[in-house]
Amino acid sequence: MKLSRELDLLVVVYLAVIVFCILYPDTFLSHKMLLAFLRGMSTDGILAVGMMVLMVAGVFDLSVGAMMSLAGVVAGTLLMKHHLPVPLAVLAGLLVGAAGGLANGLVVTKLKVNALITTLATLGIFKWLTLLLGGVSIPDLPPGFAALGQTEWPAGTWNGEPWGVQTPIWFMFGLAAVAHLAMSRARWFRQLYYIGANPKAATLSGIPTARVQLIAFVLCGVIAAAAGLAFAARLGAASSTAGEGAELRVITAVILGGASLQGGRGTILGAIVGVAFMQLVNTLLLVARVEAHWQWMVTGVILIAAAGLDSWKNRGRSA
Repeated sequence: MKLSRELDLLVVVYLAVIVFCILYPDTFLSHKMLLAFLRGMSTDGILAVGMMVLMVAGVFDLSVGAMMSLAGVVAGTLLMKHHLPVPLAVLAGLLVGAAGGLANGLVVTKLKVNALITTLATLGIFKWLTLLLGGVSIPDLPPGFAALGQTEWPAGTWNGEPWGVQTPIWFMFGLAAVAHLAMSRARWFRQLYYIGANPKAATLSGIPTARVQLIAFVLCGVIAAAAGLAFAARLGAASSTAGEGAELRVITAVILGGASLQGGRGTILGAIVGVAFMQLVNTLLLVARVEAHWQWMVTGVILIAAAGLDSWKNRGRSA
């Protein structure tokens, strides 16, 4: 498996970190900033794993941010209004993610509706359901649930500051490691590359293209729900806007990391490195005290540049 795109981006991230450390030594060289950086990229990193699985198969999901919010609100509602145990509320949130992914997958693979139109529509539906169930937010979630996102390992302090790594960060790296092994070695996941590269040839070779893409949508939905649950647990509150804009950031990161809009390419390592790059840009803007609305503009410019590079490379291969 070629990793040139991923390694190139990793070098860029490394050099950027060096430059930022020189410009802002008191900020970027602190352990506190490192932990904040990892916390900031953990949710998008989890989402990027599911998005990479889909994009390798030649499709994508614009509703992941809305599903992230919906899963957190569903769990919060069950915990606060119906007093369900934490494991059941978490399971319900994951099942909502699976159902949402299944709905997307069925519309795309059975009704043959374009993934862009399908997931744009479900984005609106999921947002409506989120507001209907939880309103703006559900605060003060039970400590047992909050512990899932706030527990630090290894626990401890240094100079009065906590230095442990929170659970969502470990979950991001663990999920990425498992997904990397699956995408690089497991036969079923290798089918995603064949489908993305040439769906007709994959079907003729006996690969159940529609079924594999359907399962990929379900996996993406479950992963998006897991990201929403982790985020809600870390904050101790379920917000209807938790995943707002996540789809834009994640798709940008995944394309930067080597995925192609046409499918057939990409690695989990590339997805995580892409998320790290996006978080680095965001952190720089915050440290430089750039107003928040500029972050949207910068993300849009990076997405256009990444998509343009992808299109240029595809034309080069087809020439």
